[in-house]
Amino acid sequence: MQPVRRSSRLRSSVASSSGNQSSSEPPATRTNSCKQARRRTRCTPPPEPSEEEVESLSETNASDEDSGDSDASMEENFLPQETRYEASRATFQALYQANPQFLRPTKPPRSARFATSAALARYRDLKERKFVDHQSLTLTDEKLADIKKVILHSGLIYAVIDADAYQPAVVREFIANIPDAVKRGDGLGVYVRGSLVDFSPELINTMYCIPEVAEDPDWLHEDIDKVCSFLSGERVNRWECMASKYPTLTNQVLYKLVCSNWLPTMNCTSMNQERLRFIYMMYHHRGFNFGKIAYNQILTMAGKTDKDKKRRIIFPTLIQQVLLFQRVVPPDDHDEEETGFPKTVVKDGKAGRGSGADSSHPDLADDIDRAISALKAIRIRLRRGDYTVQEASQSQAADEDAGEDSG
Repeated sequence: MQPVRRSSRLRSSVASSSGNQSSSEPPATRTNSCKQARRRTRCTPPPEPSEEEVESLSETNASDEDSGDSDASMEENFLPQETRYEASRATFQALYQANPQFLRPTKPPRSARFATSAALARYRDLKERKFVDHQSLTLTDEKLADIKKVILHSGLIYAVIDADAYQPAVVREFIANIPDAVKRGDGLGVYVRGSLVDFSPELINTMYCIPEVAEDPDWLHEDIDKVCSFLSGERVNRWECMASKYPTLTNQVLYKLVCSNWLPTMNCTSMNQERLRFIYMMYHHRGFNFGKIAYNQILTMAGKTDKDKKRRIIFPTLIQQVLLFQRVVPPDDHDEEETGFPKTVVKDGKAGRGSGADSSHPDLADDIDRAISALKAIRIRLRRGDYTVQEASQSQAADEDAGEDSG
């Protein structure tokens, strides 16, 4: 599937999300507002690398000799974050001046911070939770040139070069108010500090200048054995043999970024099929909607604030940026100091050098033979009386799981 070129026109999230917010709005006013938003909400994506560059990215020892000139060219073409955000805020402000009802919640809010009493209770559940901090990419670090090329090809480059501190109290309030939000187009109108803000997959994509592509829902079902082989430089050919030491050095760094920025978790050493497929998709640009992926994760988190209170809050930087993309949210007396500046991702020279990989290609007949041999060994040990029933059950369950994975 071929993605739309970076120079193609990006969708205007302001027009689509706000244009459907109120049926009482006069048609002429709404049409003019949408046209105005389309004219003003623009993003200048960086140049797209050549196919030859992309194809070499999975190699463990990819050459970076010619990266200097291309990196300088890319940096010159990146549109500064504040320039984009100022233009977007001006567009939203003009839209809201013409349509002030877009800012007003449908029901009187409990306070300037919470839409309902239930939102306040959810905020209290979130109060002690820590955050999964965002990681950023330094464009001038030549050691990360290969990482930059993969991310640039995937269309996610602005999601790692845009960096902001976040206001912990504001982020928690935003999440706490989501269950009481009003429906707006493909997203929501969320109550934040006295008025509503837009929140939708399309707004996230526009904010990060992610080009529009035809979404391929099958990326989540990519053959995991093939994914492991690709990301490990063909040292591992089976999922059950995959460990954190086997991805190449480039893919080790990409896995860290996936764990912090795109499918957040604090467990960056345990291999996860969805995260590995995400990296594979980045190389092959299999048409994905990142805005939708992030949006759904945030909604799921907002619906479970009373469960597993040790879980960290994900996407704090993205949430802060969603607000800054529309208006500045000044702190109040209840706010904590701004914190959580994104960390800078680095390469670990010792990573990606795992040795001892012994992974044959999947073969059902071989798996069955190994399972039979293991069961025979268990029977012999049971007859000798030196093998407990519990140990036998655990061993058999492990063999069955291995058989299911290979099948």
